[in-house]
Parts: sequence; structure tokens; C-alpha cells
Amino acid sequence: MTRRVLVTRAVEQAAGTADRLRARGYEVVTAPLLRIEPLPARIDPRAQAILVTSRNGAEALARTVSVRGLPVLAVGDATAAALHDAGFSDVHSADGDALALARLAAARLDPALGPVIHARGAEIRRSPLDALRETGFECGEAVLYRTLALSQMPQDVQTCDTALVYSPGSARRLRFAMADCRASLAIIAISDAALTPLRDAPFVTGFYAAAHPSEDAMIALLDRLPKNPVADRAPLR
Repeated sequence: MTRRVLVTRAVEQAAGTADRLRARGYEVVTAPLLRIEPLPARIDPRAQAILVTSRNGAEALARTVSVRGLPVLAVGDATAAALHDAGFSDVHSADGDALALARLAAARLDPALGPVIHARGAEIRRSPLDALRETGFECGEAVLYRTLALSQMPQDVQTCDTALVYSPGSARRLRFAMADCRASLAIIAISDAALTPLRDAPFVTGFYAAAHPSEDAMIALLDRLPKNPVADRAPLR
């Protein structure tokens, strides 16, 4: 039995993920739960570096041509790759989460050289600046985009047996959108936090948290799941 995977990524990234999955033999249903809307923002000209905590942030930052010469510190390898692809040359990856990014910034940057800017969306739950301020850095934010919810689930979501979930916000939107759907889904999430909003959702048959917060780790976990979904209410890695 071939797994049919529901991809809930923003419309800007869903097609690329779907292509990766189809190349591995999976059937795919895309149901982007949100779209990205750019916002006008100004980067402090005194900035010594920019922190980016998502691929959406990287793509939004790419529209700000004036900052191409600044060092950019990315939360993970996929975000760093997106920045490289957008033309940024001085990019460093924390290969972790927001706290790992704050540690990388504290190790590589100097509080005397100017503020550190977090380029982000309008909705975030954890910022690397919280930890960085404690080490003496002046910090600022540039809100470059916001996310807008899209329409309800397509009818063929009921044929899926697995869903990929990339953030706690996406998990909450998925739960809301699934209110009137008859489906049974195993959830593969990018982190334990992204599983939390779905813990008691009636449509979930199993919870699986990626060992590392990246799509590569999510797909690796998907490859390890049995062909026939089984009920499993505990996170696996």
C-alpha cells in the first residue's frame, strides 16, 4: 500500500515538497493552510548582522536588496541554503533551533559593532533575541511578512493517511480545517512542539516527531513508517 501524504506547507513551498515526495514513490495531496503576504519593513542601517529563523524569512529578506552585504545567521541548513540561493554570500547555519541560533550569534558577533536584527514574520512563538539580549547585544526586529489562512481542506484529503506538519501554527490551522473532514492521519511533525496542538485531535492515528527540525529529517521518518498506518499515540524518533 502506497502512502498518500498530505502536505500542509505554505503555497510557496508546497510544490517543492510534493516533488520530493513523488520522486520517492509517495502519492501527494497538497493543501497549503496559509500563504505569505510581504510587509514593508526597514532594516536598521546600523545592523551588524541579521538572524533568520525560517525559510519564509529567508525568502522575505531576499526582497531587501540593501542588506545583501551583511552577515546572515540562519537557524538551520535549509534556511541557509535558501539565503545562498537568494544571493547572500556571508551565511552561517546554527543547525538547530532559536536557542542554537542565539548561541551562534553570541559566538560570532560583537556587541560593540551594532545591533543584531531578527528578520521574521508577524507571528512567532520563540525568538533568538530573547537569549541574545542577555549577553549584552542590542537587538531589533524587522517584520517582513505575515501569514494568511487559505481555504478549507480539499475533498481528497480523506484519501490521505499521513500529514506533514511544519510548525505549531500549522498544527493549529490543520486541526481547525479538519473539523468537518472524515479522515485518519498519522502526523509527522518537525518538532515535539508542532505535535502539541494535535494531541487529542480525533482524526490523528499516530504522532511522530522528527529527530532534527528539518524537512530532510521528516522525510527520513516518513520512509521508516510501516506501509500500513498503525495507531501509536506516543512520539517516535
